[in-house]
Amino acid sequence: MSHNPGGIGRVGVEEKQSTLAIEERQAGDVVVLSLTGQITLDDGELKFGRWIDDLLKRGLNKILVDLAGVTYIDSAGVGMMAYELKAVRATGGALKLLSLKGRSHRLLTMMKLMTAFEVFEDEATAIRSFART
Repeated sequence: MSHNPGGIGRVGVEEKQSTLAIEERQAGDVVVLSLTGQITLDDGELKFGRWIDDLLKRGLNKILVDLAGVTYIDSAGVGMMAYELKAVRATGGALKLLSLKGRSHRLLTMMKLMTAFEVFEDEATAIRSFART
């Protein structure tokens, strides 16, 4: 059985494989998270939330989330992003979005969250923007 951090659920029952993959890398003092797959209720949104919480525990609070590989996001996913935005800001940091497209863009607009997030189309510009944060 492969190691799955936080992957054991109730009474030793292993959770299903997540539909969200997260790749983390550093760009100076900014953490770039490249997300691939789906951010949905009881799956991707939980994984995303745990990942951000872990970054904050490690003292990393300049976070750029690349959504180019996200194929689907539901309202729970957007809600978790908003919750984590508030948590990151409470530490004096910033959580910004990159490559917000299609349905994800429409959902954030519909939920009136587009004004809460800084959204970028170009990674270099997004990373430079943290110097102003």
